[in-house]
Amino acid sequence: MKLSKSIGIVAMVIASVTAGSALGGNKFVNPKGWDKHVRMKPLRDVNPDPDIVEVYLEAKEAKVRFTSGEKTKVYTYNGVIPGPLIEAKKGDTLIVHFTNNLPEPTTIHWHGVELPADMDGSIVSQNPIPPGGTFRYEFPLNDASLFWYHPHVRSNEQVEKGLAGALLVRDDEYDRELGLPQDELVMVLDDILLNENGQVEEFFAGTPEEILLEKINGREGNTLLVNGHELPTIKVRSGIPLRLRLVNISNTRFFNVAIPGHKLTRIGGDGGLLETPLYDLDSVLLVPGERADVVFTPIGHRGEELFVQWHDVERGRHSITIADGKVMMGDDPMDGQYPPISIMRIKIRGGGDPFAQEYVAPAFLRTIEPIDVSGASIQTLKFGHTMPMPNGDISFTINGKRYDQVTLDDAPDAFVGETQVWNLVNMTGGDHPFHLHGFFFQVLEVIYKDEFGNVIGHEPAPYLELKDTVNLVRRPGPKGSVSVTKIAVKFDPKERSVEDVIAYGGPDARVNADLDNGVRGVSGGWQFHCHILEHADSGMMSYFELKAR
Repeated sequence: MKLSKSIGIVAMVIASVTAGSALGGNKFVNPKGWDKHVRMKPLRDVNPDPDIVEVYLEAKEAKVRFTSGEKTKVYTYNGVIPGPLIEAKKGDTLIVHFTNNLPEPTTIHWHGVELPADMDGSIVSQNPIPPGGTFRYEFPLNDASLFWYHPHVRSNEQVEKGLAGALLVRDDEYDRELGLPQDELVMVLDDILLNENGQVEEFFAGTPEEILLEKINGREGNTLLVNGHELPTIKVRSGIPLRLRLVNISNTRFFNVAIPGHKLTRIGGDGGLLETPLYDLDSVLLVPGERADVVFTPIGHRGEELFVQWHDVERGRHSITIADGKVMMGDDPMDGQYPPISIMRIKIRGGGDPFAQEYVAPAFLRTIEPIDVSGASIQTLKFGHTMPMPNGDISFTINGKRYDQVTLDDAPDAFVGETQVWNLVNMTGGDHPFHLHGFFFQVLEVIYKDEFGNVIGHEPAPYLELKDTVNLVRRPGPKGSVSVTKIAVKFDPKERSVEDVIAYGGPDARVNADLDNGVRGVSGGWQFHCHILEHADSGMMSYFELKAR
């Protein structure tokens, strides 16, 4: 019998949220401290050239222990979850020798990195690497930020089973000029759905109601993880600012991260530093695929404990009832109401100032040039789904088509150097984290329309930021109403050549290219999709064709 996700979440909440400590009956593995169990060590660079980072990655099955129970059979990179941290500096070339020792095909997508199309790892730009196969990824790292890597074949299953890791690209000299904190921690945020035997729960299994719930709401786990551990512990000194580099790699869960009693300062996100910091935040929200660069100052007396917590947010979760051969889809009354869950413990050790002041980031971080949208062409992309069926079937679509139905005629066109404005129309009652491959974009505004097409709300982007992932908020009312998130994209290769940008992208080029012999394709296909992976793998994914003029 399939373990209910909602029951699993409630059980975890009851176990982890109690008066005072917010710990309750939570059990965790290896709670001995910071360096050994929480701070991830960079993968060994085998190249002596200071401007090249060359590493080896192997996808393989393994068993790891997430809880105090049985070890869990998972997919891993190099035998660990999350995959090894890859660390480089801005301007380096990254070379990854990848071997697939899984029992199924896979790829590696470098989420957020602006790189050649034939290195992107999506199924529109690369033939899947078969079991026992190898592939050499090589590309420049032109932007300093936290990125991440994961497969783009059956992503909902392969990522849930453990295939994901972080890629940190540094600009240490510039960070020192700004006076940013030197103490930092990369935090890979995830959850996993385990059954009563401690194994990864089957996918899209159980009753038709359970199958529809997993497809419509996405798959939320009953075990929350930071760097592969449930409720790990770090030890810090009071008054010493700590830089948290956060990435949400979960299939579905929105991570609204807070440290009760402390304010957060957000200094960066997907595409690196912001122009100016966001001060005095109570929490920072990351949708699946999104990153945040956050600073906070732990303040307290020796022996005190702080907790990093997950807080729920409304995102349009649904309820499902099937009766007399009919599916009734309603609103989940608990959406946004689940109690907080502690995901990391912070212990104050000696040597610090228990009366220190909060860290104040520099008022200016960097200049981000706004994209000039005068004369930009317009693309409209509508995100929707079919009616849920009593047998558990439902399809998620973009412009009315599942990914497997999209043809070259359906795919939007763009030219290298062109600027476009994309109207991302959410016609559904749930949020959809939108991810664009290959290019950063800037959010312009969000417009809300009622079922008659009247504009009933308008939210300009509050600040300028380089993004590759943004949440498309749900429609504001009944069926027919929509939210429209407008983004600006400049298809500029920057340091990349035109050939790199358009290489080996479209389905025909993918088949005809032969990278081993230096033959590249000529059709630049780049994917975009919802990053609730159950939605993407149920059809909410498409691609655009990028061409040279």
